[in-house]
Amino acid sequence: MKKSAPILAAIAALSTSMAPAQGLVPTIDSGYEFCQDRPPEPEWMQNLHVRESYKRLLVQSIYRLESYERVADAGDCTCSTLFPPWTSAVQNFNDNYLHLEQFEAMQTRREFQDQGTAIRRSVQDLCESEGNW
Repeated sequence: MKKSAPILAAIAALSTSMAPAQGLVPTIDSGYEFCQDRPPEPEWMQNLHVRESYKRLLVQSIYRLESYERVADAGDCTCSTLFPPWTSAVQNFNDNYLHLEQFEAMQTRREFQDQGTAIRRSVQDLCESEGNW
């Protein structure tokens, strides 16, 4: 029994030191740090078959670029400017990109991402100054 006491003490010490740090464990909480009332993605985007998920990614990229452009044009970063309804991005997709095959859609998505990256820094600075980044 005396031999097992040091082993048990070592196990107890290791188990507490190996416990995850508070706040570092990911959660499923979908709350945002700012702009809590963001419009949800359209339901059809969330329900796409995995083989059509490229469509969702493209619409998200269109939405992000349009949002950045709206903030840059308005010169303000209110939540309604940064996170408008999805209607414009979805309409843009339906009018111009719905017919694309996956490879073409992903190339187009990359173009939208590049355009967004080009204006992101100025938009981010503005939004950070207003507490919305």
